[in-house]
Amino acid sequence: MDTERLTAVMDSLMNQTVLGELLAPIARALAQVRGTDAVSRVLSMADFIGLGVLRHLQGMRTLREQVQLLLHWEPGTALRVPLARSTWSDALSSRRRRAVLQAAMPPLLTEARAVLPDRLAKFPALQGRPVYAMDGTYQSESAHYGRCTPRQGGEDNPKGHALLSFYDVRLGCPADVYVDTRSRHETALLRDYDQSAQAMTRHKGALWLVDRAFIDAAFWDGRKKRLGVTMITRMKCSLCIDSTEGLAVADVPANEGVLKDLRITLRSSRQDWRLITFRSRRGHLVEFLTNEFKLEPGLIAFLYSRRWEEEKCFDTWKNDFSQAKAWGASLAAIENQVRLAIVTSLLVALLLHRRMGQHGIVDEKALRKQDRRQTSATDGTDRPDWSSPVFRYTSKVSRQVLRFFKHCFHKPASQALYEAQLRPLLLAYL
Repeated sequence: MDTERLTAVMDSLMNQTVLGELLAPIARALAQVRGTDAVSRVLSMADFIGLGVLRHLQGMRTLREQVQLLLHWEPGTALRVPLARSTWSDALSSRRRRAVLQAAMPPLLTEARAVLPDRLAKFPALQGRPVYAMDGTYQSESAHYGRCTPRQGGEDNPKGHALLSFYDVRLGCPADVYVDTRSRHETALLRDYDQSAQAMTRHKGALWLVDRAFIDAAFWDGRKKRLGVTMITRMKCSLCIDSTEGLAVADVPANEGVLKDLRITLRSSRQDWRLITFRSRRGHLVEFLTNEFKLEPGLIAFLYSRRWEEEKCFDTWKNDFSQAKAWGASLAAIENQVRLAIVTSLLVALLLHRRMGQHGIVDEKALRKQDRRQTSATDGTDRPDWSSPVFRYTSKVSRQVLRFFKHCFHKPASQALYEAQLRPLLLAYL
């Protein structure tokens, strides 16, 4: 392999370019991880992440596309391939690279939390508590993967690879993931993930917004007793209630729409739980189950609605990034791919904030659409009116903004470029 050719190509891609500026935070995070230089003599860890982020931004579903992009990047030397597909495939499946990439996530998240605005800062009742959402999605297998489901005598999940994703609601970005190719229930995946010392479920005092599939009273009872962790979910009709006790509902704007607030005991739990009945703006009746007793019931209903942001993240991964299908067959390759998607999401959010957000420029077109839906009778939202002025954030990066990075990643980075080509995309649909 001609490493000089690869070095020249990567330098032209990242030296004072939009891509280079985009990757600067992960470069700083890698500098805090030991052993990154010893990963490979051909493809450095920084270049591995850079090419992975670029592949997601370009939405390249096959490796051949990216190899061809690199091959023809410098027409005069196109006969010399800078990176073989086998080199990239080996790097993607490397457990050593997986460990380095996983170790680089905490410092990257620390920088993101220091730079990006706190989306829940205007909710004093939360007092800076970590607020996370959790949900699962599925990814189609690589063409090289020979699936064998339980019906065929194997363990593989018939839906594809399970990606249990963890989302930081304060940050507005994904923060971690757990991958499993076996056919197993979501609560089993959650318990496996919780065994890791770095698991987000071990963060003290955290509040979790979860789907009904993650109702496991014994698990959440243990988290609350040891770490003060609580959760909010939708009520499941199969749960058996032994007793109920009415709680007073304060007459405050946040509790508009709250019909009942009950303290209940579940047959599957030794601790008290809470059942809240809520009528949304559009007249939908919803029951929320939680073991959180310190927050107003209306705030609990609003927070659960923020779980939808993680669904928007999945939408970006599958429709804009090349995350719908696995790049490799091994578990390490799948984990590296999805962590690269998390890194890409964080890097895009950081660059948009640094270049636009600090100047007061946000995704105005998305916010205008959000405001119209708040007052629309036909295409409305169930978000309560009181929350609109204190939570004006978008849940998804628009496709046309992502197209800026797709088509301008190699251009020299400058504020003039962002003002001329990125700012208009944030202000209106073009």
